[in-house]
Amino acid sequence: MKLKKESCQLVIMLGAVALLIVFSAKAKDGAQYGFFMAEEIVAPSLLPLLIIFNLISKTSAGAVIEKLFGAFFEKIFRLPRAAVTAVVFGLTGGYPTGALLTEKLFEAGEIDEKTAARILRFNVNGGAAFIITGVGTAMLGSRNAGLVLFASTTTAAIIIALFSAIGQPKLKNTPPRFDALPFGDALCSATESAIRSVLYISAYIILFSALAAVFTIPGSWQILIEITSGISACCGELGLAQLAAFTAFAGICIHFQLLSVIKKVNMSYLHFLLFRVIHALLSFAICKIIQAAFPSEAYVFSNTAGGITPAASLNAALSLLLVISCAVLIFDIENKKNAC
Repeated sequence: MKLKKESCQLVIMLGAVALLIVFSAKAKDGAQYGFFMAEEIVAPSLLPLLIIFNLISKTSAGAVIEKLFGAFFEKIFRLPRAAVTAVVFGLTGGYPTGALLTEKLFEAGEIDEKTAARILRFNVNGGAAFIITGVGTAMLGSRNAGLVLFASTTTAAIIIALFSAIGQPKLKNTPPRFDALPFGDALCSATESAIRSVLYISAYIILFSALAAVFTIPGSWQILIEITSGISACCGELGLAQLAAFTAFAGICIHFQLLSVIKKVNMSYLHFLLFRVIHALLSFAICKIIQAAFPSEAYVFSNTAGGITPAASLNAALSLLLVISCAVLIFDIENKKNAC
């Protein structure tokens, strides 16, 4: 059975390679578009905040957040104080942040499998930077639209967290996670972690964009596969509530990025997928309510909005140098660690 599964995986991967070679021109155009999306949307909106969030979680500043929200998390969400930074930064920082911080808590023994899986039900959110700045301002041309999307998806995530707490045992004065690093070490570690995350995300975007170009996937399907390029491809065709649903679902590309975390905490993908769908439906409904309650604030972008203009070749070259520099920095940090 295992050999049959491995053989199927090999056939699929070799088929993907053959398609990328046969349709190399289309694949190249798709990859360039994916690289542009990573350059213009993901890196500028996600990297700075991700560094800061990781830095806070690794320094004594994170202890302040645990003290402020620890009792609230224990009473309302039935989660230990150790989970505070993972959840807060997961909901505000972007898709990989919450899952990665949850994984680190599990690896450190701060939470068990059951708690980690419960957190992963709701702690997969687009984050303020991506949704408000990347989607709202950059793609839709409306900061208000980004705010409505962020409010919808985050509120839906909190509702799932509240319902997931039903039936859980009461917690009180759980031990804090905190073992703070010196600021210099924390900054180095936070930067390395953030760069890795952004590089992984960018690589997935480029790969899925190349494959999408080969298969000529319609925008309405592309948004289910890769959220960043998918929103860009069909943002003029969908209403705000529909975008809220797709943003909450996150796209198969994001799901792939989290598969290792899901497997590590012994959570089935079907379980994870179910809550992505629930999050999407709740986000759709909440967005509709916000639009009905605040029609002037829930600014809807023009359905005739044009696509994003491709970057200049000079910007692409500089971005390539930036990616290479980031990779060099990672290897340099690893070498220094090994030397120590």
